[in-house]
Amino acid sequence: MQKLDQFFEAGSILRNAEFATLGYADARPLGTLAFSDGIKYVRQACQNPAISCIITTQELASFTEGIAGVAICKDPREAFYKLHERWVAEKRYQLPITPHRGVNCRIHPSAIVADGCWIGDHVVIGENVVIRQQARIGSHVIMEPGARIAMEGILYHRTPDGPRMIPHGGYVEIEDHAVLMSGSTVVRSIHDTDVTRVGHASIIGLNSVVGHEAKVGDHVVVSNQCVLARRCVIGKGAFIGTGSFVREHVKIGEHAQVMAGSIVITNVADHASVSGNFTTEHQPRMLHFAKKLRDARTPSDGLNA
Repeated sequence: MQKLDQFFEAGSILRNAEFATLGYADARPLGTLAFSDGIKYVRQACQNPAISCIITTQELASFTEGIAGVAICKDPREAFYKLHERWVAEKRYQLPITPHRGVNCRIHPSAIVADGCWIGDHVVIGENVVIRQQARIGSHVIMEPGARIAMEGILYHRTPDGPRMIPHGGYVEIEDHAVLMSGSTVVRSIHDTDVTRVGHASIIGLNSVVGHEAKVGDHVVVSNQCVLARRCVIGKGAFIGTGSFVREHVKIGEHAQVMAGSIVITNVADHASVSGNFTTEHQPRMLHFAKKLRDARTPSDGLNA
């Protein structure tokens, strides 16, 4: 366990307390240090018993009753990510991964597989696949040529000198029987308090990206060239059509369908079917589109003669 006064000046500490790791206001592991630069996340942290310490502003500090440790600064996000960068550099994050190679795996000689990752039985790893050590790969997983697992994603913090990339310190879990097609990328989580996960028997299509802390449920099909942004959740049995984008934090319900080329910025209910930019219910959209086509017809089409 660490204490706030090991990392912050005494004058900036409202209440000193211990913490074990870093994470966001909704983190689950006990003893998490979070940050908040808005009242929404202060309230979320206060309602979360896992949060033992928080970095926030002077104005928001009065709303932190119930949180054991409070550090105050002008830019909580900047302070948090500087500490996070130190955590990554010093390898303080504790990942639940031990080195392991299962039986009857087929690994192409051109693949780059880190020594520290965990790989189950009967895994197929194709040409030029890259698996970094912050990955746990289940059994009977197929990774086709060029798939990339546990990569860094685009997370940055704006500074006076321009955007600064923030390193990732978490990990990835690929469940049994998943298929990652050529060029697909799965980004590892930011902290050890969360994970990026691809569920049992799910398929990630050609050149698709699973962002950090995204959760792809079991039996999901993500078609080609899709982007699942950070912390989105794709429910069991859902279908994501080719070229679709799912915004961060959005939840796609179980067995829902997102049609090709969709931009999803709001939650989708179980068994719903949506399409478009931005998405709405698919069937009414198609009926409206068909009506527009009918209305646009002219006698020269030979249809109204």
